[in-house]
Amino acid sequence: MFSIYHFIWLFIVVAIIVASTVYLRLHKVSLKDLLTVCCVVCVLSELTKVFNVMKMVPSSDGTHLYPYMELNYLPLHLCSIQIIFIFYARFGNPNSGFYKKLLPFMYPSGIIGAIAALAMPSIFSTSIRPEQAFTSPMAYQFFLFHAMLIVLGLYIYSSGEIEITPKHYGSSMMILAVLTFLSIYVNSLLGSPTYVDGKLVSVDFVTNMFFTYNPPIPIALTKIWHWYLYLLVIGALAAILVAIAFIPVFRRARKNK
Repeated sequence: MFSIYHFIWLFIVVAIIVASTVYLRLHKVSLKDLLTVCCVVCVLSELTKVFNVMKMVPSSDGTHLYPYMELNYLPLHLCSIQIIFIFYARFGNPNSGFYKKLLPFMYPSGIIGAIAALAMPSIFSTSIRPEQAFTSPMAYQFFLFHAMLIVLGLYIYSSGEIEITPKHYGSSMMILAVLTFLSIYVNSLLGSPTYVDGKLVSVDFVTNMFFTYNPPIPIALTKIWHWYLYLLVIGALAAILVAIAFIPVFRRARKNK
């Protein structure tokens, strides 16, 4: 993080976002066509990730080897779960109530989540070394996928095909709250607990989906009230960031009124 390779990639991502946004606006590309392209990008992204992180791991008795992908690569983070939303947005019923709430949610969550991921690229600590930033397919998968999320989020708003109103701030926060709460279950489900005489003594390999178990920066949570406070902090931060993303929506609604 914050290496020369990181900054070069950020420059490339900004250039891609600007060029893509200008192209979409000039050619008046439909949101449906953009979602089709995004579906292709999502498939290529996941294929690249899966076939680059798969490992042959021996069984505990050493008699077998199995292909295995570590659980933290499952598409259950805020950004990767957008893959499911993108396919629903492309092929789902645009007249359904959920559809009309999902697209306004994808607008801030895609942009904010991708910006946070690009600013703190965990890929350099979990998957590749910084000097592999332009030689590993994982780097291209990570940065181009998140660039796509920002382009899509911006165009959901600017295309004008989806009516985003101030009330969608509340529905977006509700969707985010539900997903965040579900991530607590997912993190516990995917962790590896150790029991001694039926008593839980330790847990390892927690996936930390949605960062609800540990902060993305090195801050130790040693007491349960630390974790409660941490949840309040990230909840307040999410509310503020989504509100910032909705400022153009609030302004437009006030102007129209």
